[in-house]
Order: sequence, then structure tokens, then C-alpha cells
Amino acid sequence: MVDLPRITRVPVLGQPQDTYEQISYIIMEYIMPKGCIILKVLSTTIDLPTYKSIRMSQRIDTTGERTLAMVTKCDKAPEDLLEKVTSDDVNIGLGYICVRNHIKDESYEEARVEEARLSDEW
Repeated sequence: MVDLPRITRVPVLGQPQDTYEQISYIIMEYIMPKGCIILKVLSTTIDLPTYKSIRMSQRIDTTGERTLAMVTKCDKAPEDLLEKVTSDDVNIGLGYICVRNHIKDESYEEARVEEARLSDEW
């Protein structure tokens, strides 16, 4: 398992001007081998099809057969989240894992039960 860097578009604190290109190159080198599984960590608070990393993996894994998604912040999800993430625009062939925080007085155990329920629906 390799944890790749987040795509940085604007260089900060002395980063080289071509930081975006360097990170994109590193990511592509790791996701290109046919034997690798691409794990996408996606937040429900961002429009999923706009993720640059999704577009990158779609170029390499056109069918989505080696792409798995972990969808975070499901407790903040819009009601149509299931339709958004399972649409053909995103193309995640290996499925989804939901991750959510506990809400207000909800215990961590109750949060895990709700998280499992959401994952089972997907």
C-alpha cells in the first residue's frame, strides 16, 4: 500500500513551481501497473466528478474494475449522495466504503452501526 500525496495546484512555502506536474507524475507512475488497486478517498462535501484524482484514475482504469472508493463525511451528505457516487460519471467498479463521524449525542458505537448501514446500502 502506498499513500500518495494530495494533488497540489498552487505551490506554497518554497515548493517548486511545477509541484502540480511533479505530484501528478508520481501518482500516475503508481496507479498505472495493472496489478494495483486504486483507493480513492472522497469527501461528500465536494462534487465528486470534479476530483482531479478521479479523472486521473479514469484515464488509467477506464472500466473502474480496479478502483475502490472510501467516501468520508457521509454524515454531511446530501440526500442524493447514493445516486451521485454510483453514477457512471464517477465509475468506481470495486464499490464504496462509507465513513462518518458521530453526531451530537450519538455514541461511537451508534455511529459505526449507521456507517455499516450506509455501506450495506451501497
